[in-house]
Amino acid sequence: MNKILGFGQVLWDLSVFVDYQFIEELDIKVGGHRIVNLETINGILVKLKNQKKEIIKNSGGSCANVMSNMAKLGSQTAFCGKHGDDADGWKYMNILSNEGVKTHSIVDKENSTGQLLSLITPDKDRTFIVYRGASEVLLPDLIDKELLHMSDVVHVEGYLIINSDEALWKIFEEANKITFDLAAYAIIENTRPILQKMMKKHPPLILFSNLSEGQVFTQKENPEDILDVMLEFSENSVLTLGEKGVIIKKANGEQYFEPAIKTNPMDTTGAGDSFSAGFLHEFFKNCDIQKASKLGVRTASATISKLGARSFHPRQLKEIPTK
Repeated sequence: MNKILGFGQVLWDLSVFVDYQFIEELDIKVGGHRIVNLETINGILVKLKNQKKEIIKNSGGSCANVMSNMAKLGSQTAFCGKHGDDADGWKYMNILSNEGVKTHSIVDKENSTGQLLSLITPDKDRTFIVYRGASEVLLPDLIDKELLHMSDVVHVEGYLIINSDEALWKIFEEANKITFDLAAYAIIENTRPILQKMMKKHPPLILFSNLSEGQVFTQKENPEDILDVMLEFSENSVLTLGEKGVIIKKANGEQYFEPAIKTNPMDTTGAGDSFSAGFLHEFFKNCDIQKASKLGVRTASATISKLGARSFHPRQLKEIPTK
C-alpha cells in the first residue's frame, strides 16, 4: 500500500443550520466562501448563540478529511498542517492520530488554530465563513523536504496556495508524486496562472475538481472540454458533478462515468473529500479508475447521509447497494 501524506490547512468545522435570511444579513451568496478575521467570526458565533442555534464542532479541513477517511478504509496515511499552540490545535492532531493518521505539526506560537463556520441552509447547501488563523501563512522554510521525500504520494488541497505560493512550489518540486484537489472557485480565479504554471512543470498524477472549480480553472463550460484542458496539466483528471456523478479521463483517452448514488442528504460538507478518499484508496491498489470511482461515490454517499465531514464509517458501505 502506498504511503500518502496530506498537506493542508488545520481547521475546525463549526456546522449550524440557518435560514436564508441569516445568509442575506451577512451579505453573502448561498454557497459562497468568505475569509474573515477572528473578531468577525466570533461576532457571527455570538449572533448564532443568541438565536439559540446548536453549533456542532468537528475537526475538518479538506486534506485532513481525505487522510482520515482513507485511514478508515485501510490506507497508510499521514498529515502535516500548521496550527496554533493551543488546545484546539493539539486536540485536532490528536483526533487525527486516533483515526489512524500519522501527524506532523507545524506550530504557530502567535496565532490561534483556524475555524470554518459552515452555514447549512434548507436546501442543504453550505456557505463558508473562514478564519484561517495559524494556517493563514505557511513559509517555505517550514516545509520539511525529508518528510516529502519519505512519502510515495503527497496529496495537496488547493486552499494551500492562499497560504504561500512559494511553499506550494516547494511541495510540487520535492514530492515524489502529487495528487491535487482544486479549491473554491473564488480562490482559483485569483491564482489560476500560478497553479497552471506549477502543474505544467510538475503535472499531478491526479487532478480533482468539481464543476464550478473546473470551469474557472479551464475557462470552459462543458464537462468534456473541462476534462480535456485538465489533462493538459495532469495525468488523470477527475471531475465531480454532484448528484449527477463523476467523470474520469486518463491521458491515454480512457474515460469513465460513474453515476451518483441517490441519497437523502443530511449534510453535504466533506462530500468531495470523502469521494477523493475512496477514489485514492482504491486507485493506489491497481490504478483502476472504474473501481476507484465506484468506491468514491459510495464513501461520498455514506458521508452526506450524516452530519459532519468525517462522519463516514466503513461499515456504512455494507448498507449502500452496489450496481
